[in-house]
Formats: sequence, structure tokens, C-alpha cells
Amino acid sequence: MEEGDRKKIRVLLAQTRLDSHGVGLRYLSRTLMDEGMEVIIVRYGVIEEVAKAALEENVDVVGLSYYFPGFEYEIPLLMRLLKEKGMDDLIIIVGGIIDDEEEAKLLEWGVKGVFTPGRPVQDVIECIISHVGVRS
Repeated sequence: MEEGDRKKIRVLLAQTRLDSHGVGLRYLSRTLMDEGMEVIIVRYGVIEEVAKAALEENVDVVGLSYYFPGFEYEIPLLMRLLKEKGMDDLIIIVGGIIDDEEEAKLLEWGVKGVFTPGRPVQDVIECIISHVGVRS
């Protein structure tokens, strides 16, 4: 298969409307696009909006940004909603202010990558590519 014939990896980056820290999300978005990925950014009020956007946009990866508590409720619910929609094979990654105990919990739930401030953006790219690859 030729390079141009490959399907681009589609990434949905989501941030709650309550979170005003958008610099990292915009930087990650630009970096992923520079790597040839398609990126959709949404701001959401309830996690159901993320599941709906993931379905409508037919994405491979959902990346959630967290700078405040809430993922303990939202991540399991998102995973359940995606499973109900037949999308439980999506890769979920999380970034933000997350301590080691919270990271362990997220990974146990099936999150494929947890990225805290200071982690190289290349780690996110490698995580996505290693879990999604390039699908035809």
C-alpha cells in the first residue's frame, strides 16, 4: 500500500468547558497534525458529548484533558458509553494534573496513556502509534 493510500489516524481531543487551560491541548493538536494525524477538538459539558463526537467523527483515539477532579466518574462512564455504541476498541489517553495513584487507576480501567505536565509530546505520539498503528 502506498503512503498516500493509508487512512490517517483520527484523534478527538476533548476538554471540559470548565477548564480554561487550553495551551497544552492546542500544542498537542498542532503536533499531532504535524505528524499527519487528523485532529478534532471539542469542549464538552457532559461526557456523553464526547462519546457522541467520537461516534460522529469516527475517531481512533479519544484524548481527554483534566486539570481538576472528575475523571473517576467520567472515564468509566465514557468507556461504558463507547462500548454500548460498539466503539470499545477506541484508544483513550488522558493528560493533565494526575498523581501516581490516579494514573494507576486510569491504566487499570483501560486508559492506554496518561500524560502529565513535562512529559515529552513525543511520548503521546508514540503511544498513539503503538496502539493504533496505521490502519488501512
